[in-house]
Amino acid sequence: MRFDEIERTSPPIPREFTNFPMSVTLVDHSAPSHVFNDYLAMRTTRAGTISPDDRKFSTIFQFRAIDWGMENCELHVALPPVDRPTTLALYRLNATVPVDISTLSFNVRPPRVAKLGNIVPGQDNLDWHRTFSCAMDDVLVFELGCLEDEESGSCDIEWWQAHKETAPGQ
Repeated sequence: MRFDEIERTSPPIPREFTNFPMSVTLVDHSAPSHVFNDYLAMRTTRAGTISPDDRKFSTIFQFRAIDWGMENCELHVALPPVDRPTTLALYRLNATVPVDISTLSFNVRPPRVAKLGNIVPGQDNLDWHRTFSCAMDDVLVFELGCLEDEESGSCDIEWWQAHKETAPGQ
């Protein structure tokens, strides 16, 4: 498309936009071969879509870098205050093509390639973020879940996403 031939200001003007996940789904550590049907596993409320809270889930979410010339991506996890502190782990998964969520289970999710960090929601709003390089059309897949050594029942985070909110995830 010859985007590289477009005249640009030097130094470039910083630009940013919000790119929401193209898909969000669950995998269950305690039922590793279970494939979630999004319509059965989640419920819709006025605030957004909420996943069930009765199992030990990880949330898999994937993005596609969609704009040419914006080789710096930044992942934000914005969380409101929580009643009971817990620790979440965020991983980058090894995927170069979109993950088919209709067949995705804990056993067949892409392998973890890097732990991006622990996220500890608490009594205040949290805006965790990490910057990394990306290229146009890159598929970026992440897993967010409770620490594996966390006591069962001590981690009860539900994920929801509301596109019009400044803090779209919980």
